[in-house]
Amino acid sequence: MTWRRDCRRFRGDEPCAPHKQSGVLCAACGDYEPVGRRVVIVKQNAPGDVLRTTSILRGLRAKLGACHVTWVAAEGAAPLLRENPLVDRIVVAGEHVPLPLATEEFDLALNLDAAQASCALASALQAKERRGFALGPDFKPVPLHPEAETWFEMGLRDDLKRANRRTYQDLTCEIAGVRPADARPILELTPDERAAARRFLARAGADLERPLLGVNTGAGGRWPLKKWTAEGFRQLIERVTQETGTRVLLLGGPLEAERNSRLAAACGERVVDCRTDHDLRSFATLVDQCEVLVSGDTLAMQIAIARGRHVVALFGPTSPHEIELFGRGEKIVSSAVDCLVCYRRQCDRDPNCMNTIPVEAVHGAVMRQLGLAAAARPRAEPC
Repeated sequence: MTWRRDCRRFRGDEPCAPHKQSGVLCAACGDYEPVGRRVVIVKQNAPGDVLRTTSILRGLRAKLGACHVTWVAAEGAAPLLRENPLVDRIVVAGEHVPLPLATEEFDLALNLDAAQASCALASALQAKERRGFALGPDFKPVPLHPEAETWFEMGLRDDLKRANRRTYQDLTCEIAGVRPADARPILELTPDERAAARRFLARAGADLERPLLGVNTGAGGRWPLKKWTAEGFRQLIERVTQETGTRVLLLGGPLEAERNSRLAAACGERVVDCRTDHDLRSFATLVDQCEVLVSGDTLAMQIAIARGRHVVALFGPTSPHEIELFGRGEKIVSSAVDCLVCYRRQCDRDPNCMNTIPVEAVHGAVMRQLGLAAAARPRAEPC
């Protein structure tokens, strides 16, 4: 048997995708795609950051051709890379170089994370070219080239972070040395996953023939100040459902279980409580079912952006300028305080920036985005 070991789909330990799909043998496969360069990307945490970093992949492919891409990610973020057609291999890493990478040589090692653990891992990899960040002689992170210095310095200086007006995609593509024509993040969901989400929502009482508004009520554990008020969400849900009849999906993670339960009790049949115990990909499929999502600067927001959903994003302690909505959404930023984009995890101001975002501003944005989503919806053919 002849094996085309240089094909980007060849694994060596299991059948490739074309063989699984049609039984085609290697020597006669029409999907043969020889690897030009081998690339390893180190971007481990957090899930939302990993997802938005997939924006570089189309640019890498355009620049390097049929490159073989290995992505090193933390266990909590790796599921978001599954099914991505531009990622050939996902390696879950911790503090040490994973065995599959220990003896491999790459043409390009691209570390887009200035965290010390990621820099140590990237520095240990064998590569002909390195971009992004690595460990310096003092065993602390350093930028490897001028294009990485801006992001590096923004991570060390609050004033630069606050003054920045460039998107994350723009900054990251510059570090990677690519300029993609399409810098949208990539999140692929299978038909089975999407069907499972629809079955779950149908059992929960959602009318799948009508548009759904997603409300992601939390912000995770690292940046708790990114979440809006529960009362703001309650008033928003009441107004939107009264005016449009739209059903609302309450979304969130384990930290939002109590908050969502209270909102569900207060809003009654206006909402479907989607629970907060889903795995990462199941959560993504629920976000995918929403025509419009209201959220702080969260993973749910990044998922909605990647899936092309309309987004109303609420900002206070983090930068609205780094977020690219790709023409499908609006950003609501507090205008009542002068300390925005502080990236603090605790705040002694009362009310804080997120608490000063008015319901009227969010309601107006949601109504506009629902209208735009409805206008873009495919129309049924006349009988």
